[in-house]
Amino acid sequence: MVNYYNILEVHEEVSAEEIKRSFRTLIKKFHPDINGSNKKWAESKTKIIIQAYKTLSDTHSRKQYDTLHKHSQNKQNTVRDAKPKTSSTKSEKISMEIRIIFSDLLNGYTSSAIEKYEYLLNTSPDTDFFLHLNHRDFIDCKFLLAEAYEKSGEYELSIKLYEYILEKGKQAAYRQHLLEETKERIRNIYCRKLAKKSSPDKALIHYQNLLKLDLCKNEQAFVYKKMAECSLKLQDYENALKYLHVALSLKPKLQGLNKLRINLNQYLQNCFI
Repeated sequence: MVNYYNILEVHEEVSAEEIKRSFRTLIKKFHPDINGSNKKWAESKTKIIIQAYKTLSDTHSRKQYDTLHKHSQNKQNTVRDAKPKTSSTKSEKISMEIRIIFSDLLNGYTSSAIEKYEYLLNTSPDTDFFLHLNHRDFIDCKFLLAEAYEKSGEYELSIKLYEYILEKGKQAAYRQHLLEETKERIRNIYCRKLAKKSSPDKALIHYQNLLKLDLCKNEQAFVYKKMAECSLKLQDYENALKYLHVALSLKPKLQGLNKLRINLNQYLQNCFI
């Protein structure tokens, strides 16, 4: 059962006024308009915050919720007490650490989350998050980690996480909006961050990786144009011509080709001298 008190970051004996105050603070913090880089996640976050507030701000619904919540806690305690009282297993400890990492990410403590995440990978390199989180939380956790690395300038690490999300998220039709946003972020990182700051040969690799995504024709044409430009810088005129031809076959009216065409025409003229 979802703990609405935790969602609103208040304790169970809190007053109605404190609930309202916390609700207003959280809505401002997670409002989609100020979380443009992660708008879909912010919308999901504010939705549950609003639901929690509606439930706890009404005296009657709060009383009903408290009854159900108490019953749920008692049930969990009963199951827990029925288990042998032995020390926590390694798996249980890892599950707890992953939950803490996820909580830090949800609450914006990205530096702390990354530090704990990297420590966990170093101490338990074979850890599979998917075994410790349900599918929805798993995808969200990986997405927030990727976003945290992207914001810190660790683009190679963020790309790996984003690409992992695409692979693992394929079966989750209800998260298509997140997968589309993930693909958009991958495109932006490859084009605007990695390829732009790389040498032509390395940029080519980034563009080739980008082509593995399910891009539309216009996007493919743009990538092939950039590959032609990289090949030209490497004086690989044959591949430059090949990539340019592919780009134009995908989008005949592709813009920004004047300089590329001039250089390639000079090459072709020299070939027949």
